[in-house]
Amino acid sequence: MTRRRVTVAAAATLAVLVGVAITWALARPDGPEPSAWADGLALTAVSLLFGLGMLNLVAAEPAPVAVAVVAAVWGATSLVAAWLQVAQRVGVGAFDVTLRDVTTGVDAGLPVIVCVLGSLAVLAWSWWTARGTAPANAYVVAAIAGVGILVTSITGHAGQSSWVPVVVGAHALAAAWWVGTLGALVVTVRGRGGWARSLPAFSERAFGVVAVLTGTGIIAAVARIGVGTHWWDTGYGRILVAKLILLIAAAALARWHRTTWLAKARRHGVDEATSIRNAGIEVVLLTVVLGLAAGLATTGTP
Repeated sequence: MTRRRVTVAAAATLAVLVGVAITWALARPDGPEPSAWADGLALTAVSLLFGLGMLNLVAAEPAPVAVAVVAAVWGATSLVAAWLQVAQRVGVGAFDVTLRDVTTGVDAGLPVIVCVLGSLAVLAWSWWTARGTAPANAYVVAAIAGVGILVTSITGHAGQSSWVPVVVGAHALAAAWWVGTLGALVVTVRGRGGWARSLPAFSERAFGVVAVLTGTGIIAAVARIGVGTHWWDTGYGRILVAKLILLIAAAALARWHRTTWLAKARRHGVDEATSIRNAGIEVVLLTVVLGLAAGLATTGTP
């Protein structure tokens, strides 16, 4: 089943990049910054890390090696995104950036620092856990990843209001839990019995999370651009519409899975390969949304 998991990971990575490409197409000529693709990969990695840390809620346990790999990807892609952002700010090519440019060209340095230090902290947690000298609480990983998600989501457009950051932060955490926990199940859960335990526990919590995601998303969107022609006459609005359509499609798919896949999985009636496939399809659709969100973050509001 390792091949299936690798296939899901590759498809999700491609889906993020597709999402970012869609934002460029919809927002031309004022599309997102060149760092958007790295931002999308970093967002996907930290969302998966958040899901791995929350696995205890769905009757599963993350492997320290998996946590370490995802944390390393989060830190590396965050650095690449920051590097590209510096190149954009100072007006030079990515390979011409100097250390002096780095100290003066980062538009918002706090998210980068938090993400890099957070990834290092998770790597330390993984090392300590792998040693097996003492029990380790995976919620520590979720807390660190959650801080990374919040600090990146509430900067930029969201930071221009006193209350919108709260809504956007809740929206980002809800999205990360949905895609991250489902992705973590693909990485972690084994056999019919594992899915029979974890999938119902995930489904029980998913309804409330999706409700929070939908409500906060609508509130944040209306707060930023209002109601009117901005939704289809501007690149920012068109990206929001595309994001909404894909979220509706993901919610419909999740609903269908709840009435088919979940019902059979409870009775140990679905093999591991089928569960990985079903979860993978949903994860891929959701990672396209993450790509849209990453592109949206650096697309100017009207």
